[in-house]
Amino acid sequence: MRLLLVKLRHIGDSLLMTPTVRAVKEAFPEAQIDVVVRAGTESILKGCPDIHKIYTTASPEKSKRSGLSFLHALSLQAAIRRERYDVAIELGNNDRGRTVVALSGAKMRCANAFVYKIGWPWKKLLTHLGQSDWSFIHRVEADFLNAKDFINLPQQEPGPLVFEKSCTSPPPIELSPEKPLVIFHPGTRWQRKRWADAHWISLGQSLTAQNHQIIISVGPDLEEIALGERLTLAIGAGCTSTAGKIQWQQLAWLLYQARLFVGVDTAAMHLAAATGCPTVALFGPDSAACNWSPWKTQYQIVHFKSDETSTLQEAKGAATRFSASSGGVNSH
Repeated sequence: MRLLLVKLRHIGDSLLMTPTVRAVKEAFPEAQIDVVVRAGTESILKGCPDIHKIYTTASPEKSKRSGLSFLHALSLQAAIRRERYDVAIELGNNDRGRTVVALSGAKMRCANAFVYKIGWPWKKLLTHLGQSDWSFIHRVEADFLNAKDFINLPQQEPGPLVFEKSCTSPPPIELSPEKPLVIFHPGTRWQRKRWADAHWISLGQSLTAQNHQIIISVGPDLEEIALGERLTLAIGAGCTSTAGKIQWQQLAWLLYQARLFVGVDTAAMHLAAATGCPTVALFGPDSAACNWSPWKTQYQIVHFKSDETSTLQEAKGAATRFSASSGGVNSH
């Protein structure tokens, strides 16, 4: 079987697709499984060896598109058609993804039509429409059900997220062998998802006082880098920032060594789950934990609104329990 999975969403959404990829590979070991994702999200899939080929579409932001974007789209569609896929499934539930599937030339061109009704022309161009209701379940389960509608998968539920340890690589950051490692990830493009700086500082100082080493993970965005520097300076000795210089496979390596991950609702939180790292997940007022909680790892969700101090105490309690639950650095 030659299978194409299309999911044109954010970075974390790409990682959430990996349990479905693995379920297909386990059911059909000889299958060739290719995926299409947004440009800039593909690197988080490097830890999933079940994926044969990764295609990327143009960036969704209009400011990052050019006249070449249209030519790239035509070239991408032509490359997909040449593969002569048996099955192409749209998992992102958006029109761009449906278009890629509809024009793929696959024998079976599939998308879900229950949650978001599909109109013309996709209804004419797609051959199979799924009817699973994924509105109120985890997005990992949604991907799995949307694939299971069209492929005979014996599994009843999806397994863990996939970023295999063998696919990681160590970053140029020195770790203290005597100190359990804790990873913080405070940054996000969405301001509403951010936890107060003062809370991060207080939690960090509490953990370093308990002889933990803290690494603050931040992306390459200049504002995130500045946030990492600010928190590192305030927390003091025992705290280091990645300064936006490490890749997903290097962050995964750190997470495999870590005793604890504390972070907001982002791709890094899902990567922590993929490595099995115990997680304190900070969810803002409009984050739906039922859809996006850490998948199949030990975790506690802390819901917060604005700068309320009660969430700091809740996070400190969860962090202390998780960081003390094992006698040494996690090896997962």
